Amino acid sequence: MIEWFDERFSPGPLFGWLCLVFLALIPLVWIRSRGSGRRPTVRFSSLQFLRPFEATWATRTQFILPLLRTLAILALVIALARPQSGGAYRDTSEGIAIQMVLDVSGSMAGEDFIMNGRRVRRLDAVKKVFEDFVLGRGELRGRENDLLGMTTFAMYADTPCPLTLDHGSLRDLLRETEIPGWVDGRQMREHPEAGYTALGDAIALATDDLRRVGEQAVAGVPGAEAAKSRVMILLTDGADNPPKFPGIEPTNPIEAAKIAATLGIKVYTIGAVGSAQPRQRGFGFFLPRRAEVDEGALKDIAGITDGKYFRATDADSLVTIYDEIDRLERRRTGERTFHDNIFAAKVAMLTGLGLLMAELLLANTRYRRIP
Repeated sequence: MIEWFDERFSPGPLFGWLCLVFLALIPLVWIRSRGSGRRPTVRFSSLQFLRPFEATWATRTQFILPLLRTLAILALVIALARPQSGGAYRDTSEGIAIQMVLDVSGSMAGEDFIMNGRRVRRLDAVKKVFEDFVLGRGELRGRENDLLGMTTFAMYADTPCPLTLDHGSLRDLLRETEIPGWVDGRQMREHPEAGYTALGDAIALATDDLRRVGEQAVAGVPGAEAAKSRVMILLTDGADNPPKFPGIEPTNPIEAAKIAATLGIKVYTIGAVGSAQPRQRGFGFFLPRRAEVDEGALKDIAGITDGKYFRATDADSLVTIYDEIDRLERRRTGERTFHDNIFAAKVAMLTGLGLLMAELLLANTRYRRIP
């Protein structure tokens, strides 16, 4: 009985007390309608001349007025109980948790990607394609039901956007992402952090983010359901080059990948190796840093986690890569039944008001008593 009630109604504590108050009014309606209390009367010398006349249908159906009042109260009680409408539908959409791990070291400033017929920085091309991947543009369908986040790395790994369903915020943070020392696509100074590529730290940080949201999914935390399936998309144009600190051993990318594999996290790796001859901007120490992709390490990382390695040479190949990942990582999260708990309550409330108006109209017209 309780399960049946839970499936069809969702009253809160306040609504529950109001329902009890309204239900208590029902006996009063009938007691008042049949009560023999003192009421205004008109005296006549005799009513004998009225006895030959038969009772009319109006007098026989006087019970309609308290009946309408009772039905109105019951309708309002149902409205307060917030019923779930019968028009349930099933959501069979697919969702997973995807963490984008993006290299923002100085070498990502190389203008060897072609987009819309012009040279652009590797970083700009990647940001544009990833945004299309998230929101769904062109050949990419979008990831509306996925938990998406972003981890960036150069000298240090950082998570500017944790896994979220708020893809608008992710888009805004993605557009603001820049190489250290750069502002709005222009290099303002030579930043020491841009000269490193902490690949191992980035994998470890992204793995930890995916691990935590995965635990939330298992625990049934609302909004974390999609994290039962977790994926990392790692894009870099260089090799692991972490900073050296005394007494601190840098994280090895292969060891970090093994931890990810243990947690069931699949890693897709992308090596950005632009096909166009890089255009050198600036002079002296303002020249963009050159880097060679460690394809062997990226293939090993992908293989350990049951992922796949891709080679991106231009913007079109990036679109193709993300489209393939999009098709590979579509997972049904199960059929979830939703109910509209607003429409049914509105119908019940309008029904109650309509019954009250009908009772008021009849009480002052056909069923009117004098006095």
